[in-house]
Amino acid sequence: MPTRRLLLLGCSLALLLAARVAPAQSEDELLRGLNTTAEVSWRAAAFANDPAYLRILAINDLHGALLPQEVEFADGRQRRVGGAAVLASFINTERAAYPKQSLFLIAGDSIGASPGISGLLRDEPTMAVLNQLADGECPLLSRDWSTRPAPVVSTCHVLATVGNHEFDNGSAELERLLYGGRHPGGPLLGADWKGTRIPFLAANVQRRDGHQPFLPASAIVVLDGAKIGIIGAVTADTPGMEIGSKIADLEFLPEAAAINAEVARLHALKVRTIVLLIHEGLTAPVKPQRLAPVSIEELSGGLARVLRGLTGGIDIVIAGHTHKLNNVLVPLADHHLALVVQAESRGQAFSSIDVTIDKSTDTVVEMSARVRIPWADGGPGTTPDKHVAKIVAAASKAVQPIVARPIGTAVTAMALPTAPCAESALADLVADAERSAAATDMAFMNIGGIRAPIAAGAVTFGTIYSVHPFGNQIVRLALSGAQVLKLLEEQWYGEHEAQPLCLAASGLRYVYDLRRAPGHRVLAAWDADNHPLDPAAHYRIASNDYLAGGGDHFPELENPPDVEVVTGIREALEAWFKRAPDGVGASVDGRMERVDVPAP
Repeated sequence: MPTRRLLLLGCSLALLLAARVAPAQSEDELLRGLNTTAEVSWRAAAFANDPAYLRILAINDLHGALLPQEVEFADGRQRRVGGAAVLASFINTERAAYPKQSLFLIAGDSIGASPGISGLLRDEPTMAVLNQLADGECPLLSRDWSTRPAPVVSTCHVLATVGNHEFDNGSAELERLLYGGRHPGGPLLGADWKGTRIPFLAANVQRRDGHQPFLPASAIVVLDGAKIGIIGAVTADTPGMEIGSKIADLEFLPEAAAINAEVARLHALKVRTIVLLIHEGLTAPVKPQRLAPVSIEELSGGLARVLRGLTGGIDIVIAGHTHKLNNVLVPLADHHLALVVQAESRGQAFSSIDVTIDKSTDTVVEMSARVRIPWADGGPGTTPDKHVAKIVAAASKAVQPIVARPIGTAVTAMALPTAPCAESALADLVADAERSAAATDMAFMNIGGIRAPIAAGAVTFGTIYSVHPFGNQIVRLALSGAQVLKLLEEQWYGEHEAQPLCLAASGLRYVYDLRRAPGHRVLAAWDADNHPLDPAAHYRIASNDYLAGGGDHFPELENPPDVEVVTGIREALEAWFKRAPDGVGASVDGRMERVDVPAP
């Protein structure tokens, strides 16, 4: 592989975020940055003697978002973005430029944490949409798919890996979606589910019994005479993000070792162009580099850890999981330069990568990437894909009687938390509803279990379902004051020392200082009556079965003795709204006070 050098520099992907947070600008100014983000490119010193020109399109973290979403500009105007039919139109338009030389890759979490239009139908509508996007020869997967030795040769030009959320309903339900079968509550869309046409890959997931692969680790696709190796992987921390009993039959292995082994297999077959399709991502940087490739030492997030362990040979990394916008060149440990791209989430963006391969050496000699925005009111978005639109319409009709059921009124808008440790009115409200339903002294809610904002106005069951699509159950337990203080410290300690992860709390107010040593950051804490927390006292606590089952790694809440199931989180939210006929409002009230941040 020739030494790689940077040719074209990218400007900040913060332009994309400007639609949500930038000062007021004209829409024309915004669109110049929003329609297509700046390109990041590399070209080898020597040109190809026998070139193959390929296009790779990719999405990540769709999460069953089948309907368009609103993007608000700084001046208050809105535009619609995404939606399955609009996204499909953009993807098909891009593929049309390379009709026999394109790949469409999916980096996990296509399903799970889905709004009602998909989640209430066990995500069959989303899987049907992916089937509609199948390109090449894509037969339905059979149940012997997982037993096929890797790398498999794929005639399908659409491939995917699993994300942690594919396992939300357990491995058996995931296999039903992959290979077909009627759900116990089905048929959900008028007919028994037939299965997927999309080959799914996962190099680091195996069955605990017999240590056999759960899915093939890699595939080889031949386009325009060039061989491309595709390796799939999912974050090894998946068990910490699921209720353990649902995936007890599976093992999630360290990513880098599994990927390196698959690279070696592909190299042995003389496959030199390799794409890693991984459901793991970066938290920084979130913009293209300006002057040079970004060193691994500058990166943070789970994918940075994986990249540090790779021994080389990966050309392109399609990432996911962190819902960030990334488009960067990164030298791996052996100085092999890899292009790392991630396109936000929920179909609001997609990656478009052009690759030139020298078929005489089977190596990449040029590649460029950009992240594009599928606006619903411009370009291909004005002609949504009719076949996908039909699937979405059928799903919408099927769930309409359920999602339209009125629940109450929100007198204020309640936004999602802006960061893993940011207090938000919505997270406070969910924790308050849990505490009320369980009649406890305190409540703790995992912020990652809150997935959609609540707009001011009418609140329906569909609203509540989108806020918490997982259907977790509230559990009641007891903790001493000392245990509560230790739980608060765990937000920045142990598993969370490198990447803090906080809990929404109710019936509790505390002050913390991140300048202090881990384990000693909580300065003071008070109960709902404003009494200092007594380490020797015992408090009734509301949590949920996800946290109690080990989710998100909070040992003080994990596997508690004498746990009692109370009700569902959605049921608690519904009761909270129904008890307020004049409407529910919420605002940040300072129950999590950080004192080490300098005043603006």
